[in-house]
Amino acid sequence: MDEVLVCGLNWVGDGIMSMPALQAFRRMNPTTRVIMLVKPKVAALWRLHAVPDRLIELRAGMRGTVRAARAVGDSQVRRAYVLPHSFRSALVPYLARVPERIGFPGHGRDWMLTEVRRQVADAARRHQAWEYMGLLAPESAASGGLEYPALEIGGAIRRRAEALLEGLDEPRVGLVPGAGRGPSKRWPAEHFIELGRLLRAGMGAGIAVLGAPGEERLCRQVAQGIGRGARSLAGRGGLDLFAALLQSCRAAVANDSGGAHVAAAVGTPVVVIFGVTDPEVTGPLGRVVEVVRTPGGVGRDVPRDSLEARRRLALIQPETVYRRLERVIERTGVH
Repeated sequence: MDEVLVCGLNWVGDGIMSMPALQAFRRMNPTTRVIMLVKPKVAALWRLHAVPDRLIELRAGMRGTVRAARAVGDSQVRRAYVLPHSFRSALVPYLARVPERIGFPGHGRDWMLTEVRRQVADAARRHQAWEYMGLLAPESAASGGLEYPALEIGGAIRRRAEALLEGLDEPRVGLVPGAGRGPSKRWPAEHFIELGRLLRAGMGAGIAVLGAPGEERLCRQVAQGIGRGARSLAGRGGLDLFAALLQSCRAAVANDSGGAHVAAAVGTPVVVIFGVTDPEVTGPLGRVVEVVRTPGGVGRDVPRDSLEARRRLALIQPETVYRRLERVIERTGVH
């Protein structure tokens, strides 16, 4: 059986933006076995996706690199697609002696690739997902659009999410105040608190404040600030439970972060707050995605803590987000 290696991306949002390309690749290559090389922190994400047949975890350090290369070398992989731009991501298939190694140029690694594919500038296809389409599924990229990313939540984890949400008023709204990139992508906690209060007063919503391990303090602050009817569930489990909790909400509000992409990928309507970054480049792909932003997005790269980015985010008022979310809930009906 033909096997390929896909070196996956390191961030949740980036990984989800690569899913349309993987789905197109699977459609065009239904009998090919897909092995994905991913870091442990995003492995749970890929267990929710239908395309990977096997995961190999890339652990830290040179020892982790060598172990991953050995695991790849023990397989029947004939071709590797290197999605990240990093040196290390190309090093693994090179050390594993994969015959064909395809990736983007730069970072001093071109000599480790057998085929360097350069991105084609196209004003109509600025979204980051098109990069991965050009690498994994160029034929589909030339002729079609982007599929929505799709995560599949199993029954057991769905039931666990429902148990954690039990007792919250309907409609249930998920608030995701964190962002792995840092303060430059975080709407102020005080704005999330005010939004939660508006949701309680205006529609009697039950508020689930959600976040990753390490964001418990922020989420607890937001839930306590909202008061009765809000519950912090940050850090209660892995990415699978986080995704299941979002799927069980009628709608969600999130920063330009992995949480917004997860919400869209499980089919939950989501309002996404953008500051200086550009939603045309990194916006979530999904059935119902609404963007609230300040003018003049600059792309996808932003320092972890930029005064200008925080200032721009603070200009977006809770009332604006509330009105947008209200329209989303009215338009989408029962979730």
